[in-house]
Amino acid sequence: MEAENFDLKPKLLAFSYVILMFGMIFLYVKEFPFLGNTLGIKKLVGFAFLAAAILAGLGFLIFRKRLSPISNHGPELVFTIFPILFFAPLVASKINRIGQTIENQEFAFVSETSFFASGYGILKGEEIKPTGFRLTIREKNGDLKTFKYKTQAYFPITKSGETILLPVRKGVFGFGIMDLH
Repeated sequence: MEAENFDLKPKLLAFSYVILMFGMIFLYVKEFPFLGNTLGIKKLVGFAFLAAAILAGLGFLIFRKRLSPISNHGPELVFTIFPILFFAPLVASKINRIGQTIENQEFAFVSETSFFASGYGILKGEEIKPTGFRLTIREKNGDLKTFKYKTQAYFPITKSGETILLPVRKGVFGFGIMDLH
């Protein structure tokens, strides 16, 4: 019986790739509150995808000799290009949050509502308390924005249409992040 060729390097590389993906997904989940409270999130995500596509295209151009013929390297391309595109908004949001300065901006108040969220439902006899709040505001250009936060109701007696000041952190890319906890 011949000894099988047992090469540990590809297995360690695959295992480290899986651990890296789980770590990146964990970071993505931790970033959701910031992504949800970012002003202009659609533009930020669009620019992130564009930058990631350009980066993936440059990588393909640099390694085009190694990747030819392309039909033999399908899994390599999928497992490198897909994560670059998928995690681009995470990286863009993290970079945008570097070196923030807080400034108060005026918005028109629309509503503030409480919500209840529970992973396992409501137990019999349990007192129902709000687990978070949704603040809906109108920007100067007329766009409606909704933000989530968990600590307290900030505007319990404010009437719809009143002007309110909210803390906004300006990021590196110029996209503001509502600073409500």
